[in-house]
Amino acid sequence: MKEKDNFEMVINLRKIATGKRTNRLGRALKEIRSKIIRHFGADRVVIDPLVAKSLSSNGYDKIRSRIRVVVSKLDEKTYLVKLAIKSE
Repeated sequence: MKEKDNFEMVINLRKIATGKRTNRLGRALKEIRSKIIRHFGADRVVIDPLVAKSLSSNGYDKIRSRIRVVVSKLDEKTYLVKLAIKSE
């Protein structure tokens, strides 16, 4: 598998958005973390607070169903997840 230093991906959170209302934001952040660990084989994942703010822009129980993020490599097994900004 080739090294991925900067990688953009779309994470689907539809199952979480249709689940129980309590703590949807926390479950969405755990899902993002688990996807990054599974995809990159990371030991530590740092999620930018702007990602959480963007997820809960309609309220903590009305999260977005999809989010586009950029994953950057910090150290050997440490990755940073930031919000992808559209360039038009």
